[in-house]
Amino acid sequence: MAGTHEENHELFGDDELSESLLEHLPDISDDARRKWPRDLVALIDMYGGTLKRMGYKPAEAERISHALLLDLSTYCGGRYIYLPKNDALKKSIRDVELYRDWSHSGMLPDQLAQKYDLALPYVYRVLKEQREYHLKRVQPQLF
Repeated sequence: MAGTHEENHELFGDDELSESLLEHLPDISDDARRKWPRDLVALIDMYGGTLKRMGYKPAEAERISHALLLDLSTYCGGRYIYLPKNDALKKSIRDVELYRDWSHSGMLPDQLAQKYDLALPYVYRVLKEQREYHLKRVQPQLF
């Protein structure tokens, strides 16, 4: 995301981007505008609360929250994104961490099964799925 943000700033300077936004504000529906404050405040509050629980000072948490929201806007602003429910998201994060433990740290599947309290065949399935996903990201299909 940071790369996308930096690339956007290289393409559009801050001034040009601000001018473009101001130019198009009249075209944005009132319904869309009414949703912004509620959703933006909710996201900033959620990010800020999490950062404070992690030990950040309130001023740092607010600054980081704004930066995260800006990156989120840069990456997926203007489009709908799907966020899985809490349990599904936790499972996906666990699977990513399991794969990283295997690929970066060299943990063996039986160690992963013990660490994540999973059956060994399930660990192999997760490794296969994650490996395929990571290969698709690195090596796009030719045809």
